[in-house]
Amino acid sequence: MTPEEVVQKQLEAYNQCDIDAFAATYTDDVKVVDGNGKVRCDGIAQLREVYGPLFKANPNQMALITKRITAADWVIDDEEVIGRADNVRRNAVAIYRVRGDKIWHVTLVAKS
Repeated sequence: MTPEEVVQKQLEAYNQCDIDAFAATYTDDVKVVDGNGKVRCDGIAQLREVYGPLFKANPNQMALITKRITAADWVIDDEEVIGRADNVRRNAVAIYRVRGDKIWHVTLVAKS
């Protein structure tokens, strides 16, 4: 799979709130950090701990990609998350780094 295909597969699992399919697109040692470099998830177990409850609490959420940029093993998505239980639309930039057929690093930058 290309890096873009890996990220697209991850997006589809996210939009289906399928924690198993979502987690399967990440390496065991995945790191998810925010725009300031603060670690939000360190490893696949913590990714499941964070996203599993999020999916259960927001079964109608979905991320809409407004723009995607790809270069080598990098994929950058400009996205809007809708359908959360609180009805708040969230905008962010997700910067993915893919190794093989899995995502191994993500930087999430919230847009104000």
